[in-house]
Amino acid sequence: MIDDHVHPFPLAFVPLDLASMSLDVSGGPESDARRRQLAPGRLALEVMRSRLAGLLACRPEEVAEARDEVAGAGWAAWVSRLLTDAEVEGMVMDEAVVPEERVPPATYAEVAGCPVWEMARLEPLVDKLIGQGAAATEIVEAVDTYMGASAGDGCVAFKTVIAYRTGLGVDPEAGLDAAQASLEEGERAGLPVRRRAKPLRDLVLRRALGRAAELGKPFQIHTGFGDSEIRLSEANPLLLEELLRTPEGQSGRVVLIHGSFPWHEEAAWLAATRPNVWVELSLSNLFAPLATAERMLAFIDQAPRERILLGSDGHGQPETHWWGCRALLEAWPGVARRLEEAGARRSWVEGTRQAIFSGNARQVYALAGANG
Repeated sequence: MIDDHVHPFPLAFVPLDLASMSLDVSGGPESDARRRQLAPGRLALEVMRSRLAGLLACRPEEVAEARDEVAGAGWAAWVSRLLTDAEVEGMVMDEAVVPEERVPPATYAEVAGCPVWEMARLEPLVDKLIGQGAAATEIVEAVDTYMGASAGDGCVAFKTVIAYRTGLGVDPEAGLDAAQASLEEGERAGLPVRRRAKPLRDLVLRRALGRAAELGKPFQIHTGFGDSEIRLSEANPLLLEELLRTPEGQSGRVVLIHGSFPWHEEAAWLAATRPNVWVELSLSNLFAPLATAERMLAFIDQAPRERILLGSDGHGQPETHWWGCRALLEAWPGVARRLEEAGARRSWVEGTRQAIFSGNARQVYALAGANG
């Protein structure tokens, strides 16, 4: 499969720490202790531990020690083994850093043993410029320049996490005057940078969608749930409807990532009714794996199969990349059975598997013939 949404994994050995894999990222002196106290009661970690035990041929309670012994003897071999077991043919990676901190995707590909393609996220640059006191015109121009340079460097997609900043309720009429005023107001009010300048961020996103279309690159938009820093009520994909009706919003390929969970049926509707919208299933397969088949089936039930993509949202330890993809692979047989029971021909079901696990991603991100 093509994992169309991942984040960096370590390039050298780190010990396995299952308890650190949590959507609770709130800080404070007691935060780590809280996560570790709650970890044994989290089903996603229990299931992941059992699957790792099967891969390592050890007992579940021995997973950390067995994994560290194997990974310590050869980190790249272990990462490649994980991805091979998950049938990963390649990964589209969001490093989530400012341009000067970028690590070339070939560096990750060398460890992963499969192609890694780069995705360029807007917010690191926008946040940096807001924090430096840049004017609205400077920020808009800088994003435009950054997108052009990223495309020239070989990125295969752009991405926004505006849902984590000022929400998906984007005002398509936001202009430069309102954008500049919002920068000044946010600074005077002492708002955190990530919550400042909604009109500016709305303007940047609308223009960025148009710029991505000019460059021939798809645009991923974070929708639905995420870690504890998101305000979930601001992440409903239906809030994007007015933006998607603008010329810029209709001009290029838009990918609603994470299946917009828990609004996955709303996302499927958008993919079914908007000619340039795709829906992608990731993240929920990491943290709510038991219902992965139901979410996948809900997509296929409503959206054309050509509009469905799959990913892990693996981040941090490479076991998350592996488990996110394994959860999708394990969900498929049950989905296929339901489709055939409903009357879908076996050839149609097989065509659907090929499309959503690999073919669609290769087309949307223009990956055919590309390499890491």
